[in-house]
Amino acid sequence: MKFRSKMVLAYTTVALLVSLILGIAVARISFQYEMNSQKNNLRVTAKSYVTQMDERLSRMDAIMKYILSDTVMLESITWLAENQYGDIPNRYVLDAKSNLGTGLTTEYIMKNSYRTVFFNQASFLASSATYTTGAGVLPKQRLISEFEVEEIPYLEPVSEADGESVIVISHPDYWGANDNIPVYSMMKALRGDGMGFLEVENRMDSLKTLETSDPDIEFLLIVNGGEILYASNGKYGTELSAVDRERLKNQQENQVLTENGSIYTKASSRDFDLTVLAYKKNVLLEKERGQLFSISFVATLVTFGISLMMVIFWSGILSRPIRQLQETVENTNIENLQDNQHLKVPGVLDEFQGLIRSYQAMMARLDEALQNEKRAAKLQLQAQFDTLQAQVNPHFIYNVLNTISSRAILDNDEAICEMCGSLGTMLRYSTNNKERYASVEKELEYLDSYFYLLKARHENSLEVSIDVDREIRRQSIPKMTLQQLVENCVKHGFRNMDAGRQISVTGKVLADRWTIRVQDNGCGVPEEKLLELQKRLEEARKDILERAKPAQMEIGGMGIVNTYARCLLLYFEDCIFEMENVTDGGGFAVTVGQKKPKTAGKETYAAERIHDTM
Repeated sequence: MKFRSKMVLAYTTVALLVSLILGIAVARISFQYEMNSQKNNLRVTAKSYVTQMDERLSRMDAIMKYILSDTVMLESITWLAENQYGDIPNRYVLDAKSNLGTGLTTEYIMKNSYRTVFFNQASFLASSATYTTGAGVLPKQRLISEFEVEEIPYLEPVSEADGESVIVISHPDYWGANDNIPVYSMMKALRGDGMGFLEVENRMDSLKTLETSDPDIEFLLIVNGGEILYASNGKYGTELSAVDRERLKNQQENQVLTENGSIYTKASSRDFDLTVLAYKKNVLLEKERGQLFSISFVATLVTFGISLMMVIFWSGILSRPIRQLQETVENTNIENLQDNQHLKVPGVLDEFQGLIRSYQAMMARLDEALQNEKRAAKLQLQAQFDTLQAQVNPHFIYNVLNTISSRAILDNDEAICEMCGSLGTMLRYSTNNKERYASVEKELEYLDSYFYLLKARHENSLEVSIDVDREIRRQSIPKMTLQQLVENCVKHGFRNMDAGRQISVTGKVLADRWTIRVQDNGCGVPEEKLLELQKRLEEARKDILERAKPAQMEIGGMGIVNTYARCLLLYFEDCIFEMENVTDGGGFAVTVGQKKPKTAGKETYAAERIHDTM
């Protein structure tokens, strides 16, 4: 399968998945949006019902407050209460009854209630005339002729309320003699012995006029903690079901719950014992769900179709430079590595231009690598020649030393023989390239030969002492380390001394390390020079341990810095290398050594490291 076909197939699969995800997301978002709209509408409607009922109940409560705030009517109620004991003149009683009848028939009371009634324990009854908005004041209805307070069926909770207003759920109009119109009431038992009761009635069918933004929303008006005042289905006076009781008890204010495709919410009045349970069944019908899924399906198809056309178009554009690059690669060989500079595809994306530039750069590097390979072959031949030549030079020097030694034997000069032997031993040790480090024992043997030559030159002006513990002699150390330190003493430490020159080599084993100290009694090192040396040692440490640079490339030479670098490569972080001017007796001292490794295998790692870096 070609690259373009693979690209179309791959991106078509991606486009299909993206389209499906988008369609599902659109469906879910649309569904969620519709559900949220329905929930918000239900919540607003429930609050609207509470507000409307608060307004109606407030007018009923205001009627009772209006009556009790009227001094004439309150005085009349008081006279009628006291008349039970026969202490009030008859004319005052008649005036009181007349005042109550007249007061209850005011326009304010009639406009805001179906009927307003005052009655007391003495079976006195005063009622307002009925009033409707369309017909005005109706003829005064005939009231019941007599009644007993104890026989009123809804009076018990009012009496127990201790003067507080009580909402009475649906009941027939108890006071009309001709019909039994269903009404709901707000009642108050007046405080005082025999003071009576106030009742403000409104017709139940007036609750059908409660306004709603959604006629599909059903509701229950619940009063007194669990009594149904009115239901949206027109039924009233029924008991609250167990399910509705559970919702009323557990559901929080303005919380919308979903159950079996229906949503529920609760809103309560702050002024009255009134709660509205509003609910809507079958929030999203099958028809509405089908519409949402149809919209989502169309969005999926449109997205997939547009994506497919874009994939086919761009796959042709993107694969064109790759085809051109393929042709160039197939025609490239060693002879024409640099003949690809013509490869340019204008108008393509930067990534493909970068690919072409990378190919051209690779060809340039390959051509350069071939040239370097040719030069490396020449250098290898030259290195082989230099190696053979280096093997000839020491061999020639050995022959010369043998000639000198033979002549010294003929002349019976043993000192020259010893000097030639020591020099030959040093040459064999220093020119042996098979080993880069040796034991301290071999270094001391080499140092004996070097000391012999030094004493032969300086005669009795140089004293040498060696005191190295036996345990140190089997430790590893870079070759010619001690010789370089001793040579440094002779070359720099004794510049102004002709006699009394002393060099000591001491080695000790401590609890956590072993050290070898080379000390002279010369003039020491100036502080500026010592600081410069310490700075160079620190740079060498960073190059080797942190920057991983080859030590020979950065350091060079055969001085103290070279010795430090080789010790660092062998001992790594356990390396000990200290320089100091000796205050007691003068001179300069260098201490080399190794801390005892805390983990096994560290010495082996150091040995492998020096082989890899040198």
